Amino acid sequence: MNIQFMNNQELAEKLLLVRTSQEQWEKLLIQDKLQKVRKFRHLLVEHRQRIAKALFLDSGKPYEEALGAEILPLAEACKFLEKNAAHLLRPRKIRSSDNPWWMFLQKSKVHRKARGIVGIIGTWNYPLFLNGVQIIQALVAGNGVVWKPSENALETNKILAELILATFPQNIFTELSSSRESGPVLIDSNIDFVVMTGSVETGKAIAKKCAERLIPSTLELSGIDSLLLLEDGDVDLAVSAAWFAANINAGQTCMASRRFLIPETMLEKVTTKLLELAKNFKPRKILMESQADCALPLIDAALIEGAELKWPLTKSDIWKDGHFDACILINVCKEMRICNEAIFAPVLSVLTYKTIDDAIRISNACPFGLCASIFTANQELGEKVALELKVGSVSINDAIVPHAHPATPFGGVGLSGWGATQGEEGLLEMTRPLSISIVSGKFRPHYELATPKAAESIPIVEGLLLALHAPTWIGRITGWFKLLLSGFQKKQD
Repeated sequence: MNIQFMNNQELAEKLLLVRTSQEQWEKLLIQDKLQKVRKFRHLLVEHRQRIAKALFLDSGKPYEEALGAEILPLAEACKFLEKNAAHLLRPRKIRSSDNPWWMFLQKSKVHRKARGIVGIIGTWNYPLFLNGVQIIQALVAGNGVVWKPSENALETNKILAELILATFPQNIFTELSSSRESGPVLIDSNIDFVVMTGSVETGKAIAKKCAERLIPSTLELSGIDSLLLLEDGDVDLAVSAAWFAANINAGQTCMASRRFLIPETMLEKVTTKLLELAKNFKPRKILMESQADCALPLIDAALIEGAELKWPLTKSDIWKDGHFDACILINVCKEMRICNEAIFAPVLSVLTYKTIDDAIRISNACPFGLCASIFTANQELGEKVALELKVGSVSINDAIVPHAHPATPFGGVGLSGWGATQGEEGLLEMTRPLSISIVSGKFRPHYELATPKAAESIPIVEGLLLALHAPTWIGRITGWFKLLLSGFQKKQD
């Protein structure tokens, strides 16, 4: 079924239906919402072969990648919500022990309210998994969803929308045309929150539009991730991880390892092992020629600036007939464009460092900060280094796959965007907090601040401040004395 383009007026009319449905959907018990999620998860399994075929038609993704990198992680994300969403979204009571002394009569709760209508601008490189997680999380949180899918994943879009519509109530989910014109129409519409996965340029344009309307957003943008091999790390494991992370999905992965940071003494050993893997690599077709148009000039610039191409053997072999061969560059420096500009192709740059502090500086020099990997035999050291990296997620002794854990948040910093999808943080991102406080009794001394008696409250407030927060015990005793004296005088009055 072809989705027709909606202009601003047509979308505005559709949003009225979505908002009406959303208001009813939000009131539904969370257990009833999660039954829908369970049904959707089961449909993923039943339709796995159709989904895999669609992914292959869209991007040439082989069956094993469709299962392992798309269907399985989305099913796991659904299972996580089924197990945890009710707990995560329930009202949180503020402990009475956390009440300030002068608020002892107050009881407070923090509720999680749906944002309303969430506009999701989808991606094409993992069109089932990434879009599916965002849509399902938004719905579980009680929102209505308007989804603008990518124009480069038409077959997968159809099946994902079909399964959503077969599971969730009418009008709670709306799919827009995948045409590029639909994105601006969606951003200009009366939505309450935006989730976008894509390029830095598109992210900046959306952020500007959202700022004009003061609506919040989550932007999951590009990455130029680093993989750090420390002196004590398993070289074979790290090389295999770097190769996997650079080439999975034909290099069309936002959290692919683009920069392989190794000790200077290991350059020859690591290069030899990478070349062994490269010789058995079969070039994959990349979906958009524009990605090659971006990558090739960066490779050319790196070679001019002193980098060395180790694979393929000649530059002319990198890009042929729509297929991009795995590319290995050595003698790369952190200042080169290839380490600072987004690239979406199977290109791995090898950089060397002298000390761990040097490696951290090289990794953090990049303006992107999505994910990173560290390989070391010392887990304590690995965590210490991880805490110094300016990224959203770090995996130790693995790459890419740990970031798909359904309970962990996914998001970046810097040019990699803001906010989080996935996990507890991703679910709560689809909500807003609403605090409700109930005060019993009639004791309201603060009301006097708006009366002619306001000045009489000074000794009480000052005494309270000293009694609770003075830095010395003499100051605190003085405060309690002032409180007692003020109370006695008030009683006399």
